[in-house]
Amino acid sequence: MNDSVKFPTNKNYLLVLTVNALVTAALNADTLPGLSELSDSLVRESAIAFVNTTTSPGLEGATLTVDDGDRQSDQWRSSLGFSAEFTLKKHIFNGYWGLAIVGGSLNDKLELTGDSGQPVQIDLTRDVVALRGSFGLSYPMTQHFKLRPYLSLSVSDLQTESIVDGLVTTAPIGSPTTAMVINTSAQMLSTTGSIDALYSRWYDNNRLELSAHYHLIYTDAFSEDNPVLDTDAWNDVLQLKSRYSGPTSLTSMGRPWRWQLYANHTNFLSQDNMSLGYTSLFEFGVGMEWQMNIKPLDWFGWQMLGLKAGVITSSNVEGYFMGLTAR
Repeated sequence: MNDSVKFPTNKNYLLVLTVNALVTAALNADTLPGLSELSDSLVRESAIAFVNTTTSPGLEGATLTVDDGDRQSDQWRSSLGFSAEFTLKKHIFNGYWGLAIVGGSLNDKLELTGDSGQPVQIDLTRDVVALRGSFGLSYPMTQHFKLRPYLSLSVSDLQTESIVDGLVTTAPIGSPTTAMVINTSAQMLSTTGSIDALYSRWYDNNRLELSAHYHLIYTDAFSEDNPVLDTDAWNDVLQLKSRYSGPTSLTSMGRPWRWQLYANHTNFLSQDNMSLGYTSLFEFGVGMEWQMNIKPLDWFGWQMLGLKAGVITSSNVEGYFMGLTAR
């Protein structure tokens, strides 16, 4: 653990430093005396919620801003990967697999009140990089409807920097402002059981796609420098997605472009609102997709490559997505 602290050399201050250096991102009454508003459980939930809202299957890129009075935060996530169905001979169902590299960052600024009434400012930055793999089956129930159960395993590296200012208010006259800058890390292993319900139907040259996605996530967290994050938790996420697309007169290399309109809703069902400042998101957008429909290998198919832009909204949340998409 790498700690840097600015305050006078004083036994009382050194005692505070020693205690706080044990657990940095924890920010709770046991390790930060005078700030009982934050608890161990809230710290654990916040860290796991950040990882889940970045690395869970089915989540796409996003940039989010939360403004909730005494809390302002910025979060982004992005991923590079693919998923595909492959043929299982002599079976009515197909196989399904996917692989992705995922990254995200969160800057969370909080203004709290210490136990003695003094203002306390917390500036928390989290960065995560994860590798996720998925494997499962795809069952065609009717001509238009299929179910896809699958398992995903992701390994995440979480880096945290915590800056706490104003907690210690007994500095001698003329001393610099007391601030604690502390860095920690954690590794998280997440196992996710998912089931996707997928419906699609053609109306002449237009296509309607509706889907529901449920993910049950078990997370094991390990940290050598933050005992609070040596924990485990169950969480679940529900996503509802819709897309409507149609043809255009544009072609590239003999292949057509299609327009699309989409609307998505994501609900982090077991996430406490205090963890990140939100529990659900709505996304609305438009896009253009180049219809490729190539399958060089039975294990890999590429339907579309396109551009998409959308707005994301919820209570106290604003956001957007703009970028390249492939499926």
